[in-house]
Amino acid sequence: MWFVGKSELLSLIECHCLDEVMPAFSDHRTLRKNAVIYRPDESSEHVYLLKSGSVRLYRLTEDGQEITLAFVKAGMIFGDGDVLNEENYSHHAQALTPSMVCYIRKADFKELLARYDVINQFVLRNHYLRWQEAQQLIENLSLHDVRKRLVNILVMFAGQVGAAHEHPEHGDTILIDLPIAQDKLAEFIGTSRESVNRHFSDLKAEGFVDMHERKIVLTPAFVTRYITRAPSFTAVPASASQAPREFRAPLMRA
Repeated sequence: MWFVGKSELLSLIECHCLDEVMPAFSDHRTLRKNAVIYRPDESSEHVYLLKSGSVRLYRLTEDGQEITLAFVKAGMIFGDGDVLNEENYSHHAQALTPSMVCYIRKADFKELLARYDVINQFVLRNHYLRWQEAQQLIENLSLHDVRKRLVNILVMFAGQVGAAHEHPEHGDTILIDLPIAQDKLAEFIGTSRESVNRHFSDLKAEGFVDMHERKIVLTPAFVTRYITRAPSFTAVPASASQAPREFRAPLMRA
């Protein structure tokens, strides 16, 4: 039950009810990097709770291009919309890093929804946030130039997989806690790798971004200019000798 405190969903359940809830969360599976968790042609039999690691949700276009819908970080659920509304999943889910995932049977999840209103409210809020993110992605691709699209996708990544980080040069920063190659960034914003490289280099030269161990860092200047709201992140230590700490890092502006 170590992961109860890491999951917003499970933290909503009153302590005296956890014993009757936890059997639904007993199927834990360790997945290798790049493992596909489900595909659109598969029957929607489970809802998933990510215990550790990172997961990407994406769709394929007719010409095979991957369109990222969202990143999932530890403690979050995914696959719930398809289980409730569809016979099959509507997208792919892939483990981006070695991950541990809890598989929750569809019948068990529906029973939890029927018994606990707080879970119903959580799922509704989760669906609304995913809808908002989808609208932002559509707007980003259709209305903005490449630099603005790049900035907006970095802001979205900060909200989805951001972590507070003490950078040796920039101080308190937001680390996008996932290696994202520039060709993938280009796919996310509908442009070429060369264009992403040019605009990312400009942002770095202007002091808005940096790199740390192949991961993108958003500097205080980026946060001040492009990000507004402020949830708390668990900090990623600058070195193994440092203990994690809490840092109030702003979240995204739509």
